[in-house]
Amino acid sequence: MTLDFASQITGSQQRLYAYIRSLLDNSVSAWDVLQETNVVLWKKQAEFTPGTKFGAWAFTVARFQVMAYLRDRKREPLDVMTPELCELMAVDAAVEAAEFDHRLAALKKCREQLPERGRRLVELYYERGRSVKQVGDELKMGAEAVKQALFRLRRMLQGCIEGQTISPNSL
Repeated sequence: MTLDFASQITGSQQRLYAYIRSLLDNSVSAWDVLQETNVVLWKKQAEFTPGTKFGAWAFTVARFQVMAYLRDRKREPLDVMTPELCELMAVDAAVEAAEFDHRLAALKKCREQLPERGRRLVELYYERGRSVKQVGDELKMGAEAVKQALFRLRRMLQGCIEGQTISPNSL
């Protein structure tokens, strides 16, 4: 179970950080709480039931860690974040995180539907972090052509994603 558990923790880091960051006022605090959340997840791994939703369980642990952080830290002047406000924001953040997962799955599906050249452009620019010039050099395109192609690809992907996802707010 430990290897699978480690994979689930590793795979949830970005979403957990985004969730925690949405509840705290600075990124350093969010990183600290994420690390504390990871420690608690490891300590409580025997409490996790395999086959259930790891993300929901991890978000609950993260929410409690944020509340503990808010409770334990010294009050700063002008600090308006309270555990009660955090609890209210946690509900919204959980909905947004679930929507993010749906949009990410839709993006992967939509990306697969792009023509080969479009997938290659997206891969080089977004996944490999190449500059417009580097992408153009590799694909034998001018910089302006790359910019235009990326613009069109973003619009195509956005339309595809919006066609596949249903926002909880629209139900």
